[in-house]
Amino acid sequence: MSALFTIDEPAANPQLLVAAREASGLTQAEIAERLSTLNQNGAKTTQGYVSRAEKGALSVTGVRLRQFATALETTPELLTADVKLWALGEGCLYHRNRRSTKASTLRRLHAQINLTRLHLTRLANVAGTPLPTFSASATRVEGVVGPQAVAAQLRAQLAVPPGAIASATAIAEQLGALVVPMSLGGREVDATSLHPPGEAPIFVINTDAPIDRQRFTLIHELGHCVCVPGAGVDAEEMAQAFAGEFLAPNAGIYPDLTAAPVTPARLLQLKAKWRISAAAVLRRAADLAVITDSRYRTINAQISALGWRTEEPEPLPAERPRRVPEIVRAAIHATGGLDAAAAAAGTTPARLTNLFGDAVAD
Repeated sequence: MSALFTIDEPAANPQLLVAAREASGLTQAEIAERLSTLNQNGAKTTQGYVSRAEKGALSVTGVRLRQFATALETTPELLTADVKLWALGEGCLYHRNRRSTKASTLRRLHAQINLTRLHLTRLANVAGTPLPTFSASATRVEGVVGPQAVAAQLRAQLAVPPGAIASATAIAEQLGALVVPMSLGGREVDATSLHPPGEAPIFVINTDAPIDRQRFTLIHELGHCVCVPGAGVDAEEMAQAFAGEFLAPNAGIYPDLTAAPVTPARLLQLKAKWRISAAAVLRRAADLAVITDSRYRTINAQISALGWRTEEPEPLPAERPRRVPEIVRAAIHATGGLDAAAAAAGTTPARLTNLFGDAVAD
């Protein structure tokens, strides 16, 4: 008498079906159209089918799983992974965005940074290169312990000399963070960051933003990782104050701000010295009460009229991360090429190149 054994086929993780679609900026109807073109029998796949699959109301396996992977430009192995995806409100996902940012934009960013984390984890595994450990501990901001004190403490911990920070990216990577410059399709959001408990944070910095703004944005996101807002503390204002003090400490920039009248021309001089945007220098002048609120608004109007909101004169030099490119290059070397590395990451070569173009090209 023979026994029959059945092996359960791997099924898609509904959360990953949603994340892969939203990261691509596609609707359920658009995925349904792609699936329809992949049906060899010419059958039409409906938006309702995609919706039920994403809700987990039906199991996506076998041929259907491979079709979803093709439609989503990913791999069946990634779509079936048993992984945790993080959402805004869980205390580890942050954005530096405008109040007018659309909910659909934020959903896409949530998906993109979650998938970026998965891709990097898989690349590090295949390369035999463990992801870094984040070496900075978080401090609760409340009472006499403000974000400025946390910034000063971190500069001391890292033995940062007085004056401007040479490279914000190098500081983040020194602490164990993963920095990923990436076009986010416009200026709605300057950055997004993900810092799951016990893992290295990932900072996705929008390359569509001016270079002058990117350095401040990166340290702003770092502020979310090293500062924990206490009762009544606004998380965004906290991160902003941390970034201002870390990049241009009061003890150093205050004498510069009071040495001459604050004008657009003076802002450019101090921009070159402190390696932060003219707008950030102006904000420091207001925060440190060097200028009145009225004077702040007047100069803000002046630099807006000069077109500095779009692009400031004398841009700061671009910064290139090192850690993520090293992981990607090691994975390409370990697997024997871009195609194999992309498959290991759970995506296509084109997507991998789009995510980590500089690393792939080097």
